[in-house]
Amino acid sequence: MDVKRFYSEINGSYQSALSIMMNDILIARMLAKFMENNVYKDIIAAYEAKNYREVFSLTHTFKGVTGNLALTPLYELSSYLTEATRNSDDVNLDKEIAELKEKYDLIEKAYKECQ
Repeated sequence: MDVKRFYSEINGSYQSALSIMMNDILIARMLAKFMENNVYKDIIAAYEAKNYREVFSLTHTFKGVTGNLALTPLYELSSYLTEATRNSDDVNLDKEIAELKEKYDLIEKAYKECQ
C-alpha cells in the first residue's frame, strides 16, 4: 500500500500517523483493520434508529480510532458528532451524517486505489 499517497489524497496527516505507529507497515495494517471494522456502519444505523446514546458511544470510539490513524476529515467530523450527542436525546444531525457518509466513501475509495 502506498501510505503516503493515501494520506495525501484524503487530506490526512501522514506525519501524525507515522509518529504514532512508527512505520508504514503498521499504518497499512491498522488502516486495513479500520476499513474492515463496522463502527462507521453502526453509527449510521444507530442514528437512523434515533439511538443517540449509541451514536455518542460509537462516535467517541470512532473519534479515537480516526485520531490515532490521523484520518483528519473523519476525526474532525466524529469529534463534532461526539459532542453533539454527548448530552442529547434528540438532535438533528442529518447534514453531518450525510457528510460522514461522503467523507467515509472518499476515504474508502482512496484506500482501494492505494492498495
